[in-house]
Amino acid sequence: MPHALIVEDDPNSLSGLAAILQADGFSVDVAATLGDARDALTRFIPDVVLIDLNLPDGKGLDLLQHLPSQPPDGNVPVIVMTGNATVESAIEGLRHGIWDYLLKPVSIPRLRSLLARIPRPYELSEEVQSLRSTLRELGRFGPMVGRSEPMQRVYDAIERVAPTESAVLVHGETGTGKHTVAHAIHEMSRRRKGPFVRFDCAAPRDNNRPFESLLFGHERAAFPGADLRMTGVLEEAAGGTLFVDNVTSLPPGQQAAVLGALEGRTLRRVGGTQDTAADFRLIVGTERIPSQAIAEGVLLDALAQRFTGATIPLPPLRERGADIELLAQHCIDESNSETGLQKRLGQGVPRELQAYDWPGNIRELFTALRHAYRTSDETIDTLRSADGARSTAFSSVQITVGTPLATVEELLIRATLDAVGGTRHRAASMLGISPKTLYNKLQRMKMS
Repeated sequence: MPHALIVEDDPNSLSGLAAILQADGFSVDVAATLGDARDALTRFIPDVVLIDLNLPDGKGLDLLQHLPSQPPDGNVPVIVMTGNATVESAIEGLRHGIWDYLLKPVSIPRLRSLLARIPRPYELSEEVQSLRSTLRELGRFGPMVGRSEPMQRVYDAIERVAPTESAVLVHGETGTGKHTVAHAIHEMSRRRKGPFVRFDCAAPRDNNRPFESLLFGHERAAFPGADLRMTGVLEEAAGGTLFVDNVTSLPPGQQAAVLGALEGRTLRRVGGTQDTAADFRLIVGTERIPSQAIAEGVLLDALAQRFTGATIPLPPLRERGADIELLAQHCIDESNSETGLQKRLGQGVPRELQAYDWPGNIRELFTALRHAYRTSDETIDTLRSADGARSTAFSSVQITVGTPLATVEELLIRATLDAVGGTRHRAASMLGISPKTLYNKLQRMKMS
């Protein structure tokens, strides 16, 4: 049976919390002061600590330095309870290593949602150790492939943040695998049984639904065209993880709104009058270096502060050495599994892979390999076509005289995107237009 320590100086709150935890299968020890809590820790190592931020003999956070490590490789999850949830206190708590916090009066459903994610002894640790062992043997870490030193650091960071409730920022060049990393964090977290919801701020969207509606949902008749009540991604991610990709494309006002929902644990649909509980873990992705994004005004500083100590940089493919060959083989294996064929890479392909810098990273690599797979015989001897062009690109687009200009533009955009492995910024540069113009054109093409 998991054991809990509750540190609360109000007798009524203390007894109520103890009853809830006991009903949820925890044995419970209680303390009214920091001194009592320190004494309790000499008798046992709890599986979770619930502690009031303000106690008669000090701050609840002062107890963290007295908490022993919980073998084999983690710290005791700490949930701080406070009646004065400010941004400063939340950030201070996260920097001290708390797992999460609850606003007073404590919401029983929210508390029970947190308790449901407290691992039973050794449960998560054994899973993490199994993943690490698989990595060492096969160059795999969950859905990720690679055993280079830069990727080892990424795996270490994922292991560190996954068991917590911290908001996480993943940044790296396009195609480096930010979505894959976010999903791996979700699968290794206590929320893995909940939904994983992705929202790409840079993707074309329905003009009839503003960002506010996509994020928070809306009530019927909230704005022109809102014929039905609809939920937003924050609500869809309840009990799970919300991955906001390309977060720097989200207007600052909406970044602030997401931050408010994250901190207040509530949301309100557009046009609504009632607040709804917001129980989601936030992971954001961006191609920008965070400090530069803040300086350029595309990443809200207050939001960035929530990722203190939980930022994961992803290395570009050109810095991952032999990982490129592992990834290439993984792609061919997947294609063989889908087709039932037994195609293989030729002896000269590894040298060709290493000779190119892959600006589109893993996405461009996989696009090139899949194209070569479709156009090759049993052995894939090269990623280049017969005329010497790289198989990610098409040397020309054939157009019949009289083809409408809109169709010509669409063909050219699609071919250019294919040529660069879907890298929109690079495609925009090749086409001589801005990324924003390309996004608008893609939106009109209804292409995601």
